[in-house]
Amino acid sequence: MIVIHNLSFSYHEKPVLQELNICFEENLTHGIVGLNGSGKTTFFNILSGFLSPDKGHISMNGEAIKKNDIAYIDAESFFYPKLTAVEFLSVFPKTNVNYHEGELANVFDLPLDEFIDNYSTGMKKKLLIISQLKQDKKIFILDEPFNGLDMESNKTLQLIIELLNKKNKTIFIASHIIEPLYTICQKIHHLKDKQFAKSYTSDQFNRLDAEVFGDFSENLKQTLSQSL
Repeated sequence: MIVIHNLSFSYHEKPVLQELNICFEENLTHGIVGLNGSGKTTFFNILSGFLSPDKGHISMNGEAIKKNDIAYIDAESFFYPKLTAVEFLSVFPKTNVNYHEGELANVFDLPLDEFIDNYSTGMKKKLLIISQLKQDKKIFILDEPFNGLDMESNKTLQLIIELLNKKNKTIFIASHIIEPLYTICQKIHHLKDKQFAKSYTSDQFNRLDAEVFGDFSENLKQTLSQSL
């Protein structure tokens, strides 16, 4: 069990997350949804150890989570210039015994001998995905993983997530494209007003859209009706 206890975080004294208390079951795929600015990326950065909370802590089975436990595919990737994809991948240790770089590159239609500077946004996202699959981690965090991917790669990523889940990996996904989460997640958690407002199991997903976007949609409809 991954336990979040009294977790709070502020940017320049402005609260972003406030006294989060939630438990995530291991070996499941958890979707994290919320409107822009709700704190999804901040939560992932704290979970992965890139940010320290103002207070509170995160544990897994009673012990602190280590950075080495986590593979993180973030929303905005940084790559050093003048590196080929092969050189970039060589930085990551191969701890996944089933990892086959050539096959994954073929599946994603990714030319590994090219300079990353010449890659499109989608190609960079696919390269980052491959780099994290090279490592055998307990937890996978995917922040907006479908952004920039074409239809085939989106489907490929969904199948990868399903296979990781079958290998008893714990997966966290945040996505503005909510529909894929309905098919690949066992639970979806709504981050609202600096806290996790509600968690949904798969048999409750049909209520999620209205409860997450309800007020936003009604206000937007009213504004648009007066503007169009």
